[in-house]
Amino acid sequence: MSTTGIASGRPDTYDMIVVHNAFRRHFSALPGLVAAVPTGDAERARRLMAFLDELGTGLHHHHTGEDELMWPILLERAPADSALVLRMEEQHERISELTERAHREGAEFATAADSSVRDRLAATLRALSDALDEHMTEEERHILPVVGNVMTAVEWRALGERGREHLPKDRQLIFLGFILQGVPGTDRRKVLAELPLPTRLAWRLLGRRTFAKEYREIYRADPEW
Repeated sequence: MSTTGIASGRPDTYDMIVVHNAFRRHFSALPGLVAAVPTGDAERARRLMAFLDELGTGLHHHHTGEDELMWPILLERAPADSALVLRMEEQHERISELTERAHREGAEFATAADSSVRDRLAATLRALSDALDEHMTEEERHILPVVGNVMTAVEWRALGERGREHLPKDRQLIFLGFILQGVPGTDRRKVLAELPLPTRLAWRLLGRRTFAKEYREIYRADPEW
């Protein structure tokens, strides 16, 4: 959370856009990664499905936080925008259905990397990525301005803290890497500057290197900074 948002009493919603863009990048990459798995390469399939499971869990907690801590406030304080909020809730349900289907197909794919399951899963992941991008684009365009008008910085901070509390401690620096990767340098420095000093030090000393190793396992390429 930026000091500007805290000082004004209103939230700076830029941090959500950063998180959204991370979800966009990695969910949009998954269909191609899955489609490229050779038939029978179960080891590669399991690695990608572990990544999908972790992304899906992160997305679930992100959306659950909005369901519990954001939509009720907006419905109460911005009743004129209730139709927008209800549309967001409906999109959450659609995304949840696609995510659950992807997990079911992914579990099957991880057992033997069957080509027919692979192709079905890749199609589901493309539909999920499209639905997710549509939802996040509408949320950024229509909902975040309302948030800036009616929510407080304290309430916004509670939403972010709720998401972080569900992250296993041994995965927090890895998730930070997936969020920061692809963020322009100036914006990345802004995000890091708002983190506690111990987190920034841990990222520089250990996190960045550990993340890069995991990124290479998934993408078979070095992360771009």
